[in-house]
Amino acid sequence: MIAEYAAENNMAILTLDLDFAHIYHTLKKGTLSVIVIRANPATASSILETLITAHRKINFHEIQNKLIMITKKKIRIIT
Repeated sequence: MIAEYAAENNMAILTLDLDFAHIYHTLKKGTLSVIVIRANPATASSILETLITAHRKINFHEIQNKLIMITKKKIRIIT
């Protein structure tokens, strides 16, 4: 499973799929970093704009093993 591989190898999952947020909460809370991009519309340019905005605001050392929900206007870090 992707989540298990990422957790074992200290990798983050960057996704548009909300199912990974569910996996984080039910199976891997505190052992996995999941970044969910909420871009509407989910076009390449919209996703890239959302990521660039988040990159400017996020300290990546502080988000390890957490669930992060990002939009163009808001970042939620869920522990």
